[in-house]
Amino acid sequence: MPIPFIAAGIVVASALTGVGSGVKAVKNTKEANRNNSEARSLINSAEIRLDGARQDTNESLEELGKQKLFMLSTSVRDFLRYFELLKKVEFDQSTTGIEELKALGITDNLLGELRTDSYEAVKIASGGMASLGAGVAAAYGAYAGTMALGTASTGAAISGLSGVAATNATLAWLGGGSLSAGGFGMAGGTMVLGGIVAGPALAVGGLIMSAQAKKKLENSYANLSEARVVADQMKSAQVVLESVRDRSRQVTELLTNINDVFVNGIHSMQEIIAQNGTDWNAFDEEMKKSIHLTFLTAQLLKGIIDTPILDEDGAITQKSAELLKLGKERLEEINEKM
Repeated sequence: MPIPFIAAGIVVASALTGVGSGVKAVKNTKEANRNNSEARSLINSAEIRLDGARQDTNESLEELGKQKLFMLSTSVRDFLRYFELLKKVEFDQSTTGIEELKALGITDNLLGELRTDSYEAVKIASGGMASLGAGVAAAYGAYAGTMALGTASTGAAISGLSGVAATNATLAWLGGGSLSAGGFGMAGGTMVLGGIVAGPALAVGGLIMSAQAKKKLENSYANLSEARVVADQMKSAQVVLESVRDRSRQVTELLTNINDVFVNGIHSMQEIIAQNGTDWNAFDEEMKKSIHLTFLTAQLLKGIIDTPILDEDGAITQKSAELLKLGKERLEEINEKM
């Protein structure tokens, strides 16, 4: 008769084991769900912050681009209209004490380059700044003016600026929409943002694996670990974007301040010509000094417009940092002499 009791004991033990396994499975599932939930939360929060930085940065670059185009199509155009009326112009550096701003990369063909840039800008602006295509204004803000509006080294015209944006995956992504909306796809592959390689890790839509997978708990830990890595990478990208945003705003502010001085100088040059004609030798020293300062302001404006904010890897250029310091110093010198 002991066999039934033994069998019963086995049944009870098996039942208890089953209950224990069930309790453990439930516990593991809950823990896996918590890990996956935390992973999703990390990614979602990081993506929201990154997308906010992306939008701010893109808007700042667009504002800078539109500011450059506006100046070239208005004040630079007006400067050329009056300055090119002058005859026998000979500048005497000793009358101003201000350098010719060669450090900004200005060539001897300043007037010719300004004429070309202004002509192209007028054509673009004639369609209305608000109608500029996606990426056009941002591309012009990010890159050198000559590169964006002028011609390639072969002499072939760059097509409508949109081509410039398309060559830079970072710039394409900036204007392409949020990651969750599929905007990353516009980058056409791996994006390099300030030295941060951001390829599949930023395409986070499928990062968090299904809770129905085998070994849910182990997978959930892997998901959480991966989410932390990606969130950190997004944070790094956010910091880079905020730096680009700040730099573009600083350059926009500097350009605006220079343009205010430039416009006043153009008005003075217009009055000098209206009252004294166009012969340089007929002007007194103060008139010559005023016109020379306006010419130097045009040089400064050109140097800033032609200095790129980003390099091909989406990193802030060192030259743009140097530009801010030098530009402010030169503007202060010009203001003191006005």
